[in-house]
Amino acid sequence: MDTSQPCRRVPPLVRLFVATANTYRRLLGAVLGIVGPRAAYAMMAAPARWLYRLFDPIRRASEAQCRAALAGRVPASDIHRIAEAGFVHRIWNLTDLMLADRLLHPGTFQRYAGRIPDRYLSLMQSARERRQPVILLTAYYGSFDLLPVFLGYNGITAGVVYRTHDNPVFDAFRRRIRARSGCELIPVEAAAGRVEQILADGGTLALVADHHADKGGEPVTFLGLPTRAIRSVGLLAWRFNAFVVVAGIRRLGSAFRFEIVVEDHFGPCDWENEPDPVVYVTRRYLAGMERLVLADPSQYLWAYPRWGGDFLQGLLVD
Repeated sequence: MDTSQPCRRVPPLVRLFVATANTYRRLLGAVLGIVGPRAAYAMMAAPARWLYRLFDPIRRASEAQCRAALAGRVPASDIHRIAEAGFVHRIWNLTDLMLADRLLHPGTFQRYAGRIPDRYLSLMQSARERRQPVILLTAYYGSFDLLPVFLGYNGITAGVVYRTHDNPVFDAFRRRIRARSGCELIPVEAAAGRVEQILADGGTLALVADHHADKGGEPVTFLGLPTRAIRSVGLLAWRFNAFVVVAGIRRLGSAFRFEIVVEDHFGPCDWENEPDPVVYVTRRYLAGMERLVLADPSQYLWAYPRWGGDFLQGLLVD
């Protein structure tokens, strides 16, 4: 039986746009590599701010969620600045990848402060030696795209679950950079079997666990707002007795320097007496992500509908 799917015809205008975007990205990468990190980030920040202010849906969504989540934590007058900076940091992820292509190598990564703090690196190495699986969780925060690169150069070769980009040329570029230190990039649509195999073998799994689950998720709060979290992380941690690490990559200024921040780490002994280990793991890792975001909320992606589309629409109506 032929189970192949028919090829979807792409409109000529779309093909032209994608081809133009790919050419622009290659030229931009060459330019950014020449001018250096500080100038590169400045060059990308200016159009990002222009786009943020021009495109009203992005601005309104970002500031509505930022205002709701940070109410009482920061002055109301800071909301626009924080939300706009979060959008700039998202655009800077592309800058990170382009600069990493030229700058990040086994002999250089520590120059850019890409080392996992010794205490936590030792814990992860110890878990690997005794074949205890590790699940490393992060958020849409800072330079999250570079996490696989720094993990591998620190000697932690993880399986990294990721969402493929709609542009296959850009996706191949991003995948090449992110996998250059030895981590395995696993498309989310093919993750189910491979994830369980990695954990069963005592390996390390890394993923962004910063999503709203529309159906079947665990009712929780994130930054004080109601949401539903995916239960799969807690289920995997409980089933495989995994060591859980909550971490992020924070940018330090605009000179291609970073800080790997570990906000929490815990394991089976922490949930063995809990009535529902899955709920415990879910709430605890979210609490770690909250601390990560609140330490510098300007590096969080506020444009993303973190609490679900319906909740965001309610904020926009109000």
